[in-house]
Amino acid sequence: MKKNDNYLEHLRHSAAHLLAAAVLELWPNTKNTIGPAIENGFYYDFDFSQSSKQASPGSKQVSPGSKQVSPGSKQVFANSKNLSEDDLPQIEVKMQQILKTWKGFEGTVISAPQAKKLFAQNSYKLELVKELASQGETLRTYKSGKFVDLCRGGHAEHPKEELKHFKLLSVAGAYWRGSEKNKMLTRIYGTLFPTREELDQHLEALETAKARDHRKIGQELGLFTINSEEVGPGLVIWLPKGTIIKDELEKFGKETEKKEGYLRISTPHIAREKLFTTSGHLPYYAADMFPPMKSEDGDYYLKPMNCPHMYIAYKAQLHSHRELPIRFAEFGSVYRYEDSGTLMGLLRVRGMTQNDAHIFCTEDQAVEELVKVMKMHAYYYDIFDLHDYYIELALPDFVNKPDKYLNDPPAWKKAISVLRKAAKAASVEVTEKTGEAAFYGPKFDFNFKSATGREFGASTNQLDFGAGKRFNLTYADKDGQGKLVPYVIHRAPLGSDERFIGFLIEQYGGAFPVWLAPVQAVVLPITDRNLKYAQNVAKKLLQEDIRVEVDERAETLQAKIRDASLSKVPYMLITGDREEEKKAVAVRLRTGENLGAVSQDEFLGRIKASVEAKTGL
Repeated sequence: MKKNDNYLEHLRHSAAHLLAAAVLELWPNTKNTIGPAIENGFYYDFDFSQSSKQASPGSKQVSPGSKQVSPGSKQVFANSKNLSEDDLPQIEVKMQQILKTWKGFEGTVISAPQAKKLFAQNSYKLELVKELASQGETLRTYKSGKFVDLCRGGHAEHPKEELKHFKLLSVAGAYWRGSEKNKMLTRIYGTLFPTREELDQHLEALETAKARDHRKIGQELGLFTINSEEVGPGLVIWLPKGTIIKDELEKFGKETEKKEGYLRISTPHIAREKLFTTSGHLPYYAADMFPPMKSEDGDYYLKPMNCPHMYIAYKAQLHSHRELPIRFAEFGSVYRYEDSGTLMGLLRVRGMTQNDAHIFCTEDQAVEELVKVMKMHAYYYDIFDLHDYYIELALPDFVNKPDKYLNDPPAWKKAISVLRKAAKAASVEVTEKTGEAAFYGPKFDFNFKSATGREFGASTNQLDFGAGKRFNLTYADKDGQGKLVPYVIHRAPLGSDERFIGFLIEQYGGAFPVWLAPVQAVVLPITDRNLKYAQNVAKKLLQEDIRVEVDERAETLQAKIRDASLSKVPYMLITGDREEEKKAVAVRLRTGENLGAVSQDEFLGRIKASVEAKTGL
């Protein structure tokens, strides 16, 4: 088979067929649904509710319709039957057995009545047949060995040779067609590569990613918790150490914005329905908002974005052309009703605090302001040593999604031109992507690839050409005449606290740079007689705003060093008789490097310089 751009996709889609064939042989009454290729692998969704699948030894029984189970969970449940990751090796063996009998994929065009007869016992396939037939699409099945599936095509030409190097990875819960209104299915994830070497490299990378998973590290370091049962899914509770990171991040953002002329405001978490109707969030964004709260004076909503409140802040006072641009900033909390199946630790939540700002400017000022914002992004990313990112210019798709956007073609054309000019003036490369614009204007999206290989959007700059008119945002020109503000720039270089910190946890593996570390130094007295001196060392550091702890436990020095290293504390200060006599500390880094004994003042100078420069160790 010619190795074109779709080669891997075809192999992985074929592997999904192979997975379904194996599952159906092991548990014949299971209903297979869909199985696409995805980045680095494939999955297939199954309904085990009518299967004869027995629970694996040691597994627990749960009720059907469990809300959500994350990939990587040891025990996952599919409807009324259990399937655990302990079952994956058994499925892999069956896949290898079946693969030996597969010579190719035989495609057949069939009619809708034929398809309905073929899949009469599978309601999921029947739903797809009905939908595809109503859209006038050609129905096809593909057969490999004994297995037949409804499929558009794109498969391996030589499955026995090309599908050998696969691995099943995890089990998760997934709603049929992604809707919480539908049944919870069991999703089995797998990966496949053309060669054993590539597969092994990928599996090694997955192990690295697993070790850096922010959910795992966050729990180990005591940074945050998400209690889905009592608080709700996607709602983060920051623990003391995580709150320190959050506070330091916000402090840095506020200091940076102050230097750039931003004015801080503070807004409430809710507002009347009228505000979001005026802003356009109702109806354009209604599906992502929490239901209204009923009140005697009307309906109130949790805000999904900070924008409308900031517009009201602007309207609260009269403004002259001499004041523009006006830059309002806030670390504002917003709430979005994300599907439970998409929630993922800190990276996808329902409640978040955004590094938000809105810049009210004239048309002549827009390009310059956008360039300044782009430079602010670059400044932040340099501080955090983040360089693996790219920028997309998100444009509207009036052909396929005309109702998604404000209907003002000339304004769209002008706004898009402004963003293109800004990208050129800032000397940054952007990739244009149709269909991803906000409903009120085009935007720049900043996308990162983390140390775990996960790619996600970190922040955004948006150009809103409709806010001035919708909210009657005016300023007095040089003749004293009232004019509408032509542009509002929405920007959030640090994104949300939750997502950005989640990203940083994985990027640093929990070993934060000194200025962000919840505990910057820990003093380790060798014996009890050194405890008082250790406490005095800590007191001196605390007076200089260094976050320090003393390990007062009756443990060996090696045990204390091990625990401090596991906690990712940047500096360990060992205090024994010799150090106490010289009024010194023996410095050990979390990397294992020993710097030897230095005076307290020398260490204090070192750590303060590191904090001020926002560097590592």
